[in-house]
Amino acid sequence: MIYYKIKCKYTVTEEADEAKLMRFWRKADSSYVGGQIFRVIILDRDETTIDAILMFSVSDYSLSSIKKRVISEFDESGETIKSINFSKTPEEITVTEAISLIRCRTIDGAGGNAYRCSKRVATRWCNAEYLNDNFDLKFDEFVLPHKQLSFSKAKDEARGILADESFYEELERIYSPLNKRKFCGNPVNYLINAASRETAKNLVKLLTKALYSNKRLLSTRVAYVTELGDVSYDKAIKNLCENSYASLVVIECSDSNIKDDRFARGHERLSEDIYDILKEYSLQTAFILVDLGSKACKQAVGELIVKEDISFIEISEGKGDNSTGKKYLKTLLKENKVRYVKEDFVIPEQEVYSVNDIVTAYRNIKKNRIRNSLYKSYKEIKPLKIDAPVAVSNSYEKLQSMVGLTEIKSIIDQIVSSQKINKLRVEMGLDVTGISKHMIFTGNPGSAKTTVARLLTSILYEEKVIDRNRFVECGRQDLVGRYVGWTAKQVEEQFRKAMGGILFIDEAYSLVEREGLYGDEAINTIVQMMENYREEVIVIFAGYPDKMERFLEKNEGLRSRIAFHIDFPDYNADELCDILKLMSKNKGFSLDSEAEEKCRRIFDEACKNAEFGNGRFVRNLLEQAIIKQSSRLVNEYGNSKIDKSIVSTLSADDFDINAAKVYKPEKIAIGF
Repeated sequence: MIYYKIKCKYTVTEEADEAKLMRFWRKADSSYVGGQIFRVIILDRDETTIDAILMFSVSDYSLSSIKKRVISEFDESGETIKSINFSKTPEEITVTEAISLIRCRTIDGAGGNAYRCSKRVATRWCNAEYLNDNFDLKFDEFVLPHKQLSFSKAKDEARGILADESFYEELERIYSPLNKRKFCGNPVNYLINAASRETAKNLVKLLTKALYSNKRLLSTRVAYVTELGDVSYDKAIKNLCENSYASLVVIECSDSNIKDDRFARGHERLSEDIYDILKEYSLQTAFILVDLGSKACKQAVGELIVKEDISFIEISEGKGDNSTGKKYLKTLLKENKVRYVKEDFVIPEQEVYSVNDIVTAYRNIKKNRIRNSLYKSYKEIKPLKIDAPVAVSNSYEKLQSMVGLTEIKSIIDQIVSSQKINKLRVEMGLDVTGISKHMIFTGNPGSAKTTVARLLTSILYEEKVIDRNRFVECGRQDLVGRYVGWTAKQVEEQFRKAMGGILFIDEAYSLVEREGLYGDEAINTIVQMMENYREEVIVIFAGYPDKMERFLEKNEGLRSRIAFHIDFPDYNADELCDILKLMSKNKGFSLDSEAEEKCRRIFDEACKNAEFGNGRFVRNLLEQAIIKQSSRLVNEYGNSKIDKSIVSTLSADDFDINAAKVYKPEKIAIGF
């Protein structure tokens, strides 16, 4: 649907007496004129003019063809309205504005009483139930002016927002004379890599104007979705997409928008949502995915390309010179209505500015204006200095040297920083609120869950986050009793063992995989103990990603007590090579170039298999290679002297071992 605010001049027939007019307007005012694909809702009227909302399906009508329908629908008999014409050019508006205008009108009810239209009724009339309060779909709407943008003007605007070369290439395609200047469906979608929402919106607006000018869109309305929501999102987003035929829907992808990422498969769910939405609607609606740093975005795009053959154009932000950069900064400030004085306009002098440089300067100016201009008493305060966590222990250094694990490294720094702030608050006499530190580690075997948990214990102890360097590892056999009444005692015993440290429950999902009530009793007791020992024990649950979801669903209180959900993804071939080099170095070995190439091929094949063992597979491979090397050197040198460099170097032949043959590539049979 497309929505217009219209003003019409009308005349009545000579036969239309006062009674006829009253009956006609009473009917027209009570709801709307029209049907499912065309509606006129009267907002206000006098003896010659009507103010109204006009909405219609752009797949069935154009603005020019709808005018005749408006006249016929207003008075099918022709006994009341003689003529009706638009007195000025209709103005396209957002669905939100249409609903707001409808709710402000006064409707005549039974007995002549007047009442205002409810939001529920207004959204139903506008075919926009997704705007009801019972949906938590979050989005912003805006409409751009219906103006034609020439190719040269589009390129000028692109320079003004520091567009990348990829944007100019797409403008060439949009304005190409090879294209039909008619809406025939949506040929491609877009992936925008952006530094911030503000800069992403500038790229979206320019893209919208270019597409509309070439009839690739029939509306300049943009729905910018910032959060798909948790409750009934499916119905809401589908309703929005159905209402956005031949217009633009933007979905912003950011890890900060994933509400349940701490818990279960937040990234996977977002990726699945995007996949389902574009699969169903991308032929009739143009989609832009804005990637603000989300692995779910790239994952969804990859699956859509491979599985559904849906095309994407990737657009990145670019750079500009000193003059262009400062001009773009002023544009950002103006568009976001940030007033500033000359002394607040501070930007480092550089020959070249990236979009990220401009965004940083924009945010600093915005922040300084609040403090320096609006609340001047805070202008001279000195910033509080908190030392960033440093690698004070060998465990911290070991963790930092491990391959990957970016998320866990970041979370440890957050916990340590939080502890330092709490200590500072105590010294200042301020209240300190206890923060839950319980965690869940999900990942396949060999993804370093247990190793990281052990290192985490030492790090938190060194940083005085926990009282003891105590790591207690347990499983189902340690928690579930054989007889009635034993389970609760065994669970509490494990918590007592871990007092002051970390309780690591491996394969936690096994508590719900077997029949019987004892597993349920164990979970209920764990939840109770987590609350009882909140300040004394940090609990880490670990296991396979999918199985851990069922475990979390078993007890409503369990999920809410877990502060951090950390996913340990499978390592790729590059990371496995790095792990092998690190393990080899720690054992006093190195690999020659041929051995590295051979191991790369082994890892490439291994990664094609589910649950290939990750780091565990690398360790087995290395240990077997060391044994093979020992045998080779004894056979080659016997009792002769061997150089140290030879003893400490593994060759390609040393990896002709059993572990390397487990994931050999399949041979393709040729014949009949």
